[in-house]
Order: sequence, then C-alpha cells, then structure tokens
Amino acid sequence: MVTRKTVGIIGAGLAGAACARALSVAGFSPALFESAAHHAAGASGNAIGILHQLYSKDHNLASQWVERGIETTQRWISELTQFASRPLAGCCGVLQLDAQASELIHWDPNGGWVRPPEFVQACLTHAQAIGAEINFGVRVESIHDDPAQSMVALTLQNQDGKIATRHFDAVIVCAAHDASRLLPHAMLNLNSIRGTISSYRLPQDQSLPCVICAAGYASPSVDGEMVVGASYERLADGEIAVSEPDDELTNLDRLRIISADLAAYCEKLAPENRTSLRCATLDRMPHAGRVLDPQARLGASISQMHQMPRSSRIWALTGLGSRGLSSAPLGAEIIAAGLCGGLAPVSKRLLQAVDPVRFALRRHQRRKIS
Repeated sequence: MVTRKTVGIIGAGLAGAACARALSVAGFSPALFESAAHHAAGASGNAIGILHQLYSKDHNLASQWVERGIETTQRWISELTQFASRPLAGCCGVLQLDAQASELIHWDPNGGWVRPPEFVQACLTHAQAIGAEINFGVRVESIHDDPAQSMVALTLQNQDGKIATRHFDAVIVCAAHDASRLLPHAMLNLNSIRGTISSYRLPQDQSLPCVICAAGYASPSVDGEMVVGASYERLADGEIAVSEPDDELTNLDRLRIISADLAAYCEKLAPENRTSLRCATLDRMPHAGRVLDPQARLGASISQMHQMPRSSRIWALTGLGSRGLSSAPLGAEIIAAGLCGGLAPVSKRLLQAVDPVRFALRRHQRRKIS
C-alpha cells in the first residue's frame, strides 16, 4: 500500500493511459512517461479495434476475464464521452464464425468497434484534468527499487540525450515490449508479436452490418474506413513464437473467407497497412499486479501464490496481447485498488490468473518436483 501516492507510469498506450486515469480518479498523483512523441504509438494506435466476448464452452477463466473486462471498458467509454470529440465506439454486434466462416460460434449483440487512439487520448485528457503529469519523448532507461528510502528511482532520458532521475512511491510498467528490458528478473514470460492490420476506404453501401470474426476479423465501415486483420509474423531473429494455424494468410485472404464479394471489391483498392508490436504472455492472460521481488529467494516451503515474495513498489500491467481494449481498464482498476489497499474488482481466481508472479511460481514448483 502506498502512503504518499506518487506513482510513475511507463508507457502511453492503452495500459498506461488506463492506469493514469484509474490512479488519478483514486486520488493518486501519477506521472506518465512515454518514449514516443505522442500517445498510442504502438499497437494501441490502430484506427479501429474490436470489443467482443471470448467464447468458450466451459466459460473458462480467460472468458470470465474478458467478460468482466468488457463490462469495465464499456463503463469507461460511457464515462469518457465528455472528453472525446467524436464517438469512441459503436455497438453494432460481433458475429463469431469458425475459421472457415461456415459455422456460427457465437453472436455478441453488445460487442462492436472502438477507436483505440481516441480512447487513449480521452483517458489521458481526463487524467490530466485531475492532476496527472504526462510526458512524451522521455525514455525510461532503468528502474531501481531503493528499500532504504522506500522509493523507486527511474532513470530518464529525453530526446536531447539529457539524463535525469525521478523518485516515486510506486512504479507501474505498462510499456509492452520494454517490460522485459525494464524487469529482467520478473519472469514475466512475454513474447513480442508483430501484427499488421489493413484499412480500406469503403462507402457505407458496401459496409458489413456488424463486426465479423473468422480466421481474422473485418469491421463495418466507420467514417468510410473498414479495418481487416490481423496477420502475425515471426521477427527476423526468430525470437517470436506464433503458433496460429493461419499465419500465412494475408488480410485480404482473411476478408475473402468472411465475404468473397467484399474481398473482390477491395482487391481493386490500395489498402493502408499498419504494423505494430503486441506483447503477449505464454498463457494469453495479461499481467496485472505486483511483480516478483528480485532480491528474495524462493524457499522450499513456498507452494502457493500468496507466499510468493513481491516487490512492494513495482507493478506491471502488460502482456495484453490482442485484448488490450478488454484488459487495460480492468487491469488498471485492479492496480489502483491494490495501491489503495482496497478490494480487487474481480474474484480471487481471476486475480491469480493475471498475477505477474504466476510463471515464477510454476517454475519453482517444477524445480521442487525434479
């Protein structure tokens, strides 16, 4: 629990902006640092994102997380309307088909599309209005937890190369592909995945009536623009593990599965492609909570999540993968509640499912067995 309430936030994508807003609303004094010159510079900058339930026959933990996350995000969209110059989202429904688009999997009437960059901007605008500090063009070089002073030191470098140090009562790492660099001993088990979406200028009379998901997804035409995605690639150094069965499909191939007629129409158009890095965990669940204490040793008696030693001042909201819209606001509210010493807005099982120490615990348990 933080007593002085100064919190550093690293990253100005969906996760960082959500933390800035949630903490500001909770009465903290957050200072956000983003290395890019503007917000939503990574995957959060895609023009259109999709918000829909994750269907599973047994309503597993991942489905429960997304369900609870969507409820939170939809509430935020309603609350943030006053901070946006145009609608942040559209509730058109989401039709989920199988990979061949031959069988109905699920119809979600409450799903739809969201404008991630505008959502991020609205979060930051609201946070600034109640006292948050937002800094662009500032790279966080390192994080140093100083137990003697009960503070966390951030080493910062601006675009002119000047180095400075700022101290905070707590720090939240929200930068996706920088999380492993900044927290090398946290055992977050993150993979960076490069994804590409394609945008087509499409008149309304050619638009789909709703979002359709199959091997990929296609949005309705929003302000004359339809988004199709997303293709995933392995990086040249081979460090990215992508096991999707449809990796070789282009976005036009994905659209062709959904609608051959619409794909034929779009073949004549020049798409605008946008490639960005996503950050995903091995179990496809995000990290939201305090990270492993790198100075502590894991004794043989440790066998449960609550026994794991954690940093009291360093938190993470990362590994959101392609579910940033349904994970960021809920994850931010979890962290705000944790910093306040309050009750988490999710069940204990869900909290453990997104706990940043879960992979370290599993590794420790395997070692004990061997």
